[in-house]
Amino acid sequence: MRFLLLDAAAGIGLLATITLSTRRAPQKRSRNVRALGWMLIAVPLPLAVALHADQVAFLSAVAAFAIGAALILSVDDEEDQRGDADDDSPPWWPEFEREFRAYARRPPARRRTIIRS
Repeated sequence: MRFLLLDAAAGIGLLATITLSTRRAPQKRSRNVRALGWMLIAVPLPLAVALHADQVAFLSAVAAFAIGAALILSVDDEEDQRGDADDDSPPWWPEFEREFRAYARRPPARRRTIIRS
C-alpha cells in the first residue's frame, strides 16, 4: 500500500511538472539539450517498466521523464520554425504571430446582457 501511494505521488508530481513546463516562458535551447530531453523521455521510464525494476529505479525513471519533459516543453517554438520558414514570407509575419498568440492567451471578454423593455 505504501508503494502505491508513493507511485501515485510521483505520478501527480510528473503531471504537475509537465503542466508547469508548458506555462513557463519559452527558452532557447540547443539541439543537444532537446535531444537529451527526448532521450530522458523515451528511454528510462519504458525501460524501468519493461524490466520490472525496483521502486528506486522506477522513481528515478519518473524523475528523468519529468526532467526530459521540462526540457522539451519549455523550448521556444519560434526558434524551431525559423529554420523551416520560407525566404519569401512577409516581414510583418513574426510580429503578427506574437500579437496573435498574446491575443489567444487573454481570457475571453465578459458578455453584457442588455435587457430591453
